Amino acid sequence: MFEIREITKADSLGLIQLWRTTWTATYGPSLGADVLTRMLADLDENGITSMLPEKGERGFCIASDDCILGSTIIMERGSVAYLWGLYILPDHQRCGLGSRLLARALSEVRPAKTVEVRVLPSSEVALAFYRKHGFNELGRETTELLAEISAELIVMSADAASLNSAFQRC
Repeated sequence: MFEIREITKADSLGLIQLWRTTWTATYGPSLGADVLTRMLADLDENGITSMLPEKGERGFCIASDDCILGSTIIMERGSVAYLWGLYILPDHQRCGLGSRLLARALSEVRPAKTVEVRVLPSSEVALAFYRKHGFNELGRETTELLAEISAELIVMSADAASLNSAFQRC
């Protein structure tokens, strides 16, 4: 049994465990062991603040009795809601948890008209997930992940009202 809810301070350890596992699966193969080691060291040093650095972000998680199965973060800035950190433990993927977590986060989006997400080009599973939910590629950009570590990302966008409408029909 699990629940989808807002992230609390009590979730810190569970989130760090989730991100260590999912980052290793996602970023290790695509960015290399050195970059992954630096990302994990930053996570260990800064805790969840490395993912929630500013005010205005809202985090959601899927929590079971004994662990955090997934997380996502959303931030609205004017007419755009930025989504990141949608991670599901590898052994819980492809059973609808990511879709349910995305729906929960988007249910909180009010003034935003567009939702954007950035995805590594090598993350074929993530690209397929977002395309399935109506996201389209806008272009590519280079983003600094950590000091002196940059990566090219695909910028994807979807209409917030269409996304919410699609999730309400499910």
